[in-house]
Amino acid sequence: MPNVIVTRNTYPDAIALENVIHYVLDKAVVRGGYAVDCGSYAALEQMLFVKQAFRKSEALQLKHFFITFADNEMDLTDFDELLRLGFAVGQCFKEYQMVYGVHLDGSHVHIHFVMNTTSFVDGHQYCDGLSMFNRLCEMLRAWYPRFDVNLHQTRKYTRDAPYTMEDVGVFQRLT
Repeated sequence: MPNVIVTRNTYPDAIALENVIHYVLDKAVVRGGYAVDCGSYAALEQMLFVKQAFRKSEALQLKHFFITFADNEMDLTDFDELLRLGFAVGQCFKEYQMVYGVHLDGSHVHIHFVMNTTSFVDGHQYCDGLSMFNRLCEMLRAWYPRFDVNLHQTRKYTRDAPYTMEDVGVFQRLT
């Protein structure tokens, strides 16, 4: 079953934004962007430009979340479908720049997303909590009616205690 997993980290500065963007895009098999270029450095520059233009450089930098699929749940050769899914997620969060990358761990496919928390439309900060992620789950249920889509939230991760795929079993289920 697909899971939407939202990380709890705070990502307080531009370095955090850069690190997560590089992780998501540089390790991706395929990648895309919504309202932003999907190259690592270009995406970073464009997201920082929006933050600086609206004087939000000191605010929360990003939301990092991902969608996981069980082994053999998605056709690993259908990258077009995975990119369409990534773009549809971007449209769900309309006014926020986003990059996404498809990662493969063996037969396990997951899509990481980095969302700029500053709106490129009017500069307001993302403050919708998890309600938008609940709407995202509803969208995924409509797209993939044969799957039960769940929303989870991770524990906070640090350099000393990074995320591992073994953590999938201990996510806090939210729906």
